[in-house]
Amino acid sequence: MAIIALCMPILAGKKEQWQAMMDQVSNDPNFAASREDAGAHERSFLQETPAGGFVILTFERDDPEASFAKIMRNMPADFAELAKDVHGLDVNSPPPPMPKLVFDSRG
Repeated sequence: MAIIALCMPILAGKKEQWQAMMDQVSNDPNFAASREDAGAHERSFLQETPAGGFVILTFERDDPEASFAKIMRNMPADFAELAKDVHGLDVNSPPPPMPKLVFDSRG
């Protein structure tokens, strides 16, 4: 099993909008099912910093990058619009570079 972690900024003034979205999708079984359909176990963390809020996403499976790509391709239009507004992430643009593991305390 492999894992990747991605960090997405929450743009200035968008934290409440992000939280409302998370409250909604956390209670929507179809949202969780879309992650299972992509073959991934997704976790979302909120990281508050002096520079603002960030969302840390983890995707766990045999090929988490493929899962993330499938999630991006199949994102509903309303959620994609919200991701662009809250995170600045345009799902119709090339994806951001995948993270690079630089330290593993067990590796």
